[in-house]
Amino acid sequence: MDNTNSMKEFGRQRMTRVQRIVLSLALIGAFLGVLDTSIVFTGTVKMADQLHLNASALSWVQVSYALTYAGFMLIGGKLGDIYGRKSLFISSLMIFGIGSLAVGAATNAVMMISFRAFQGIGAAILAPNCLALLTDTFEGQARQKAIGYYASVIGAGAAIGLVIGGFFATFASWRVGFYMNGPIAFIMVIIAAKVLAKSETQNGKIDWVGTILSILAMTSISYGLDGSPWPIPTLILSLFLWIGFIISQGKVARPTMPLEIFKDRERLASYVSSLLFSSAGIGFWFYTPQLLQGTLGLSPFVTALGMVPMAVLLFIAAVRARNLIARWGNSRVMVIGFVIVLLSMIELSVVAHSANYVLLLIGTLGYAIGFALAFATLATSGLARVRHEVSGAASGVYNTARQFGGALGLAIFAAFTANITKISAVFSQSMLIGVGLTFVGLLLVLTLIVPLERK
Repeated sequence: MDNTNSMKEFGRQRMTRVQRIVLSLALIGAFLGVLDTSIVFTGTVKMADQLHLNASALSWVQVSYALTYAGFMLIGGKLGDIYGRKSLFISSLMIFGIGSLAVGAATNAVMMISFRAFQGIGAAILAPNCLALLTDTFEGQARQKAIGYYASVIGAGAAIGLVIGGFFATFASWRVGFYMNGPIAFIMVIIAAKVLAKSETQNGKIDWVGTILSILAMTSISYGLDGSPWPIPTLILSLFLWIGFIISQGKVARPTMPLEIFKDRERLASYVSSLLFSSAGIGFWFYTPQLLQGTLGLSPFVTALGMVPMAVLLFIAAVRARNLIARWGNSRVMVIGFVIVLLSMIELSVVAHSANYVLLLIGTLGYAIGFALAFATLATSGLARVRHEVSGAASGVYNTARQFGGALGLAIFAAFTANITKISAVFSQSMLIGVGLTFVGLLLVLTLIVPLERK
């Protein structure tokens, strides 16, 4: 039997009991991390009322989570390599579970923002180790199938988070969505401690200086744009922190972010375009539920149901994207995705004041298709022609760019809409800013990525 047939035969083999448990643990862990990114969106109105959060504080509930998620993701997988996958998986679940319970119990803005940041650390370490558990446990076709499940769960998690957040905010409390994470995480800890084999450790060092500088740089630029009483000095400080971080990465033996991964034009364009695309997209995810509640008068749960068609279409488009890429090429599908998102945001900006759900639905459905196509193709370009030795770092940089883009975008939107009180006007302005950010990303795609694929 040749190697190909051997792989197919392996893919048809039944999973062992341990493999099924590992698969379940990894998928649930990945689901929880993504779930808590979106579960906030449909409950923001009630959360702001109960905790007396102004627009800036409300945005930082999400920004703080995204910043630590982005900052610690760079070293999350590396920690698992050095200290063992099992230990880091369990530790990250503990951090995430405790952080979730603390968020649910928060009574003011400072507590809420701080605990969300702590929760984000757990999610950042959990995410790469969930994927690593799958690659360590499965091989061949079985591994591809497991990673396919992983990608599907991540896509479903964002959609389900909207519905769950809206349901609890309407019929119970937005806090319940966070309280339920604690028991789930702790049950998973018990199962993981009994089932997971003790994984091998490696000799290695963590670039703590680079990690700390990167987190401070990301936080300071977001704070300088939204929240700092001294915005200009804060942004200048951020500039020096970014410079210090980049210089440090060229001097250490095992950098958090190897500079060589930026030498390829396609990868560089992918990282920057992903950051811009995520910056633009967070305005859609964050403000659409508020618009539906504030302008149409919908409850959080009905708002979530109103976004279900968009979420379902996004999931379908993400699954079908690979077929389109195989037929038309990665860069062409990427351009189509960016253009659809641009047109959808323009339409949403125009109809924001209409209080017409059908017109808003058209824009959200278009956005879902474009988002799915751009998301899938940017990930592929982010790993183009990368050496195996730095493939993990390249993946980490791509994911960090995505997460940091969300935090940066929300800070930008909050800064430019600080003096606007009507949610329809905030939404319309945010969509226009998103159009600008997406357009710049599209230009990078057209000038740096498309020409390389044509060669």
